[in-house]
Amino acid sequence: MILFGPYRIDERQHQLLLGKQSLKIEKIPLEILMMLIRERDRVVSREEIADKVWGRDKYVEAADGINTAIRKVRRAIDDNADEPRYVRTVIGRGYQFIGDVKGGLEPVETPAAERPDRWRLSRLRVLVAGAVLLSALAGWLTFRRQKSTAPAPFVSLVRLTSDSGYTGWPDISPDGKMLVYASNRADADNFDIYLQAGEGSKPIRLTDHPAGDVTPVISPKGDQVAFESLREPPGIYVVPLLGGEARLLVKGGARPRYSPDGAWIAYFTFDTGAHVATSWVMPASGGEPMALRTELDAGSPIWAGNDFLILTGKRKPNGDQDWWVTPRDGTWVKQLGVFDALRKIPENFARAWIDWWRMTPAYFENGSVVFSARKRDGANLWRIRFSADWTLRLPPERVTMMNDSVRWASASANGRIAAEVMSRNIDVYDLPLDANTGVVQGEQNRLTWAKTMENFPSVSGDGTLVAYTSFRTGDQGDLYLLDRRTGVERQLTATAEVETFPRMSPDGTSVVYNWFPVSGKQISRRMHLASGLIQPVCELCAFMDQTADGKSFLYGELDWKHIFVKDFSGGAVTEPVHDESYRLAHAGLDGANRWIAFVASKPGDDDFTIYAAPFRRNARLGRRDWVEIGKGSTPLWSPNGEWLYFDKDHDGFRCLFRRRFEPVAGRPAGETIAVAHFHGDKSLLYALPWKDRGLARDRIVFAVREATANIWLMQ
Repeated sequence: MILFGPYRIDERQHQLLLGKQSLKIEKIPLEILMMLIRERDRVVSREEIADKVWGRDKYVEAADGINTAIRKVRRAIDDNADEPRYVRTVIGRGYQFIGDVKGGLEPVETPAAERPDRWRLSRLRVLVAGAVLLSALAGWLTFRRQKSTAPAPFVSLVRLTSDSGYTGWPDISPDGKMLVYASNRADADNFDIYLQAGEGSKPIRLTDHPAGDVTPVISPKGDQVAFESLREPPGIYVVPLLGGEARLLVKGGARPRYSPDGAWIAYFTFDTGAHVATSWVMPASGGEPMALRTELDAGSPIWAGNDFLILTGKRKPNGDQDWWVTPRDGTWVKQLGVFDALRKIPENFARAWIDWWRMTPAYFENGSVVFSARKRDGANLWRIRFSADWTLRLPPERVTMMNDSVRWASASANGRIAAEVMSRNIDVYDLPLDANTGVVQGEQNRLTWAKTMENFPSVSGDGTLVAYTSFRTGDQGDLYLLDRRTGVERQLTATAEVETFPRMSPDGTSVVYNWFPVSGKQISRRMHLASGLIQPVCELCAFMDQTADGKSFLYGELDWKHIFVKDFSGGAVTEPVHDESYRLAHAGLDGANRWIAFVASKPGDDDFTIYAAPFRRNARLGRRDWVEIGKGSTPLWSPNGEWLYFDKDHDGFRCLFRRRFEPVAGRPAGETIAVAHFHGDKSLLYALPWKDRGLARDRIVFAVREATANIWLMQ
């Protein structure tokens, strides 16, 4: 019998006891707890936990498994991750049991018959050696047999490319002998199409145009490759399989797909003004395209045999996103009900993390659709079945298991699958500068080092406290606070619900954030850091900024039509600016509360413009009273109100800029000046554009994402 605190562990009965009460804890969390107690004189790594609890020479989806198990351990023994009494997290290293223990633990082995038959992490590490950003968990992949939910090991798993940039969008030929893909290996800022005959063979570069070429697909006859290109005019082009001159097939098309017999090509177009997608079918040899079901806003078509297509989209103008099946002649259409069905499986498809628009079918085979669904821990392939009359068969089956993103899959007739595996890591950085003069005073510094997403940062006015969202614990998202003076990181929230988009008060005493309860409305809440007191601010709103006296705040509703002002204590709601013909967002006040800066755009237009206007709470100033600053988003005022910092597109990438503002004259002065560039390099470094900035007197904080992708072949 092992005793620690008020708890006992009965090894023979495999029980955790509090007094005479048997506490609810599952087998694996209890085994991890016993392992930590047994090794309490040191930090136990996550890899050791995976090897010893799940078994050597086996595979386990350890990222989620260990995170979940540790949470269950802490819940069972009433432990707190911020102020632990028993289990301490050592960031970047593992876990350590720190409580006093009486008694001793015998070695506990998991029976081999009870362990899942999976690949061991270290086995795959050999395959992924040399990758720039693949984490210790990346590359863990496994398949599930079509008629069983039990995981099956790969017959073969081969990494085809090992580029340090971005190599993706693979398409494998029906016989499985040839593969085409797009890569920026020759030019970090441009993609070209490559052909590769198999692992170990030298790739052939099929295109070398200065415009980007992506999403290639091999014709079933094996004589040519169709692809999407940004060359003039943009559209779908075809090139001979072994190279040659590319020719335009159809203007404006995207993501071409050949029918299995090679007679037809399906694709879609996107109207950027109306924000509407339309799917089309045309003869592969050329000819007049035919639009499919124009009552739908739907694209990314895939073939389901030679006679049917599956589209991803919605009914115009505001229907729900779903998959739709239609015959090639478009005479009827049926909604498949996939999205509603998957929303009812929150353990796999949590609403907060699935990117519904990108959850498009990859390919169709044997009555099943294979698709990629993105969650917090990355994207993986899933298979979902349909009956002959297109009735959905549940549950879906997971095809791959990993912590990076498995996307753009294609399959050959003999069971080979090619897929893009994208690794990404998002961290918080700061750039030292004198915000009142705009002078950069040092190099960018990385502030967070976890192997997960850390983003949406903000900073106190003196630059000492940085708040951000982190997903390292396996929850939907928690808030963290970094004290730059001491380097101490503090977890502010620790629930199974989504808590994100923190906005620090200028004096560093509180943080406002969005809370997404499991059931209920999105709520903005304010946490007082000294006391931990949490107060609701507003429901279904987008918090933007607070006034200098800390008594009032700016916010918008989720329709992005208005900017409001309200006291934290309640009371009347007013509007400082108003124009029904614009969408309004990203508002912020200068330090003296003389001016308000905000972003405005026409509905349906992604061309965002920053404006400034005198700040009067109930003035409802219209467009004629706005001062145009320039194109961009997320405006931030310098403390003296003489500079506006913002981000905008530059050469296809999002970079940070500043522009001088004369508060007395009420006008911008001089040209827009670059503060920091995030252009595509070998790791495709760029900044995220929304709710992802903070400005202090001596620095600006932001999040940066590094991404790399390569092609894997799986049997």
